[in-house]
Amino acid sequence: MERKLENYFEDGADIPDELIEQLLRKARPRLAPALDRIRRPLARVAVIESSIGRLLAAQSLRGLVALRFMESDDTAEMLTEVKQRFDVVEDDAVAAEIGGEIERLMQGDTDPISARAVDLSLVESDFQRRALARLRRVPAGSVISYQGLAAAIGMPSAQRAVGNTVASNPVPIYVPCHRVIRSDGSLGNYGGGPERKLKLLRAEGFGVDLQRRVPPDAVYGHWASRIFCRPTCSAVRRTERRRWLIFANPERARQCGMRACKLCHPA
Repeated sequence: MERKLENYFEDGADIPDELIEQLLRKARPRLAPALDRIRRPLARVAVIESSIGRLLAAQSLRGLVALRFMESDDTAEMLTEVKQRFDVVEDDAVAAEIGGEIERLMQGDTDPISARAVDLSLVESDFQRRALARLRRVPAGSVISYQGLAAAIGMPSAQRAVGNTVASNPVPIYVPCHRVIRSDGSLGNYGGGPERKLKLLRAEGFGVDLQRRVPPDAVYGHWASRIFCRPTCSAVRRTERRRWLIFANPERARQCGMRACKLCHPA
């Protein structure tokens, strides 16, 4: 084949289509792996109009890779990061899918948010991925402190690092950083603003008191034992509170698969 091709070049004649096809068939098995290595993955992007504001979403083949409220200061930066790692195309179907799931969440249905695959490609370190993956396990209707999240990944002294990780979370709502509060029981900050954080928590069944703090009838649920207790229970006092989830009331704890403590008998 090589000899025939050289003859065509020497003669200046047109190369037959049949010979070109033979060359392509021969080269394709060698070229395909190389092209796969250099070809960037695809991300579909869309602007979502929702009841909690306009959002920019990016969906990769592995899952939701980015979500930002449009008025956020770092929205343009986030889109630049996406474009650096992915080939980007606009797709209205993403707006319909993600927007529909968010509206269902605001009506109290958390299942679509929990079921949606998330792609943490934009997360920089293994530590951050561990923290955000653990945060996804905090059930709707509950909250956790920054200290509690640090303890849950086995690094109780890394509260500040966890706080920075939560603040830079590329996929809010789906990686529920709105479920992280301060150790003093106050709601704390949120990238989408405190009012949105409050709306999201209320939609999930977590109410707060008039001072926007954990309500007095909140109960504490243990990650491992799946038992929930009153805040005054001896079991809670024996174990650091940062190692517990906080539910607004016993009903929400039961809905998340927890069972009542036999010592303090929460209602």
